[in-house]
Amino acid sequence: MHKSLRLISVTAVAAVAIGVAGPTASAAQVPTPAAAGADSTALQVVQLTADEVTEIQRIAAQIQAETAAANDEDAPQMLSAKSEAGKMMIDLLKKSPDLFKAAIKAAKSGHKAFKDWMGKQNTAVRGAWWLLSGGVQSWVIDELAKLVS
Repeated sequence: MHKSLRLISVTAVAAVAIGVAGPTASAAQVPTPAAAGADSTALQVVQLTADEVTEIQRIAAQIQAETAAANDEDAPQMLSAKSEAGKMMIDLLKKSPDLFKAAIKAAKSGHKAFKDWMGKQNTAVRGAWWLLSGGVQSWVIDELAKLVS
């Protein structure tokens, strides 16, 4: 069973990695227009420079390696590796000051708002986010919500 879980995990990581690496030709996604009547506090897509995307993809690869290694570890070591991946995700968000500020704002709005906001971000950022387990994602959101923007 452990072997099949590892195989599923590696397959999922590879699929996400392809999704993360594929859009490097376009540094930033085109923002989606705000819905008619949406209030001005709605969380928006953060545009990234090509350098920010490159750095984010580098950190996403580290998160991928960390989470893949965590699946081969014993329970205490796995928790440590996953928390490292969460810290790397926060570092990834910090690579773009605008992205980091928007992430804090979204986190302060709650888990659902953060996940909705994350779903609209650059593919490289979303790909790194999807590599994290649900518990690590919750930890990242909680840590960001504690920060002052």
